[in-house]
Amino acid sequence: MVGRSRVLGLERAFAPGAVACLVLGVGACVVETGPSGTVVGSTGVSGFGSGGTAPFLPVGSGATIDPGIVVEPPILVQPCSPPALTGSAVFADQMFDATRVARREFFSWTTDEQAAELRRDHVLFTRSERPGMGPGNAFQVIQSLAMDGEQPDRAAVARLIGGELFAKARFAWLEPWATRMGWPGEDYGGNLLRIVLKPEAWVAVIQNGDLAVFDEQNQHVPLPDVLATPTRLGAIFYEKGATSGGPSCGGSFVSGANGYREFILGNLAMVDEWSLGTQQIRDRLSANIEQLTTFLPRIRSCPVTSSAQQWNLAVVCRWDLGGLPSTESEAYERALAIPSDNYLAVPERIAAMIETLQGDLFEPDPLVVTPGSQ
Repeated sequence: MVGRSRVLGLERAFAPGAVACLVLGVGACVVETGPSGTVVGSTGVSGFGSGGTAPFLPVGSGATIDPGIVVEPPILVQPCSPPALTGSAVFADQMFDATRVARREFFSWTTDEQAAELRRDHVLFTRSERPGMGPGNAFQVIQSLAMDGEQPDRAAVARLIGGELFAKARFAWLEPWATRMGWPGEDYGGNLLRIVLKPEAWVAVIQNGDLAVFDEQNQHVPLPDVLATPTRLGAIFYEKGATSGGPSCGGSFVSGANGYREFILGNLAMVDEWSLGTQQIRDRLSANIEQLTTFLPRIRSCPVTSSAQQWNLAVVCRWDLGGLPSTESEAYERALAIPSDNYLAVPERIAAMIETLQGDLFEPDPLVVTPGSQ
């Protein structure tokens, strides 16, 4: 997936003394002024899930202090606690985990150029890779699974989805807002496609170094059955985790590179309908804008203060914990596809997302295509 770089600098959302806390990736940061007017600070420093706190002095290693300045002892302040939910979280119905992977409705962003091609040619899948970026991390993992000689059925299914069946594909998610901003420096475009799969479509799930297939009832499909009817494979769900270079979630600390998740669509035989520029799509965008507008004031008093990298690791490692959300931010994180800097749960980022989606609203000019009926 791709993203958008039109976002204000993160440091503007915080007092200058708090920026150090963001760089360090700590759990919380409060900068306060001591009785004599000097600046002191405190921060919650913790391993993932440890909950411990320790003082932070803004005059750290290598700093020099004017002998005429008195530095007050640090004021220890506990990390802010998000308010408990009093009703349903804004994004509670959009939380996703791989135990309920079967879906029919997807949304995919596309550029002005591609939107014009879609209107002209009515061809949904046209590109085998992202321009200048290759086919993506998912297909590297699929290629690796296809070479596994110890599990021949799994390798054969991997060869199927890594071959012609999904040779031309689109990356998609379940809600428009969750992929529009993408990664900093990337842009998928501001034209929204809605794609609906047929009820009989299967989903291949690639997660934790394994591959499994599920039907529309979220039941496992035996791999020999998949090999017997491969054309029913309608989507690939991929999550970048520890086995593919993403976050490693074991123990007290998390580590690794950024993680994300996505759906990949490419088998036109399993597409029931796709559309562009419809009132239905516009209404979905408007609903997303309303949801984010409701969410923004609910997290304003306790925004994320960790670095974007540490936040990504923590979010990905919590995706499959299950259960009901305890805070608004937890539901938001479990609805995300791309926990990038652009999605950091701070007021500036949420406001930038609202502004971007408002700019994507359009006057309806509907194109609805049912493959095979033309």
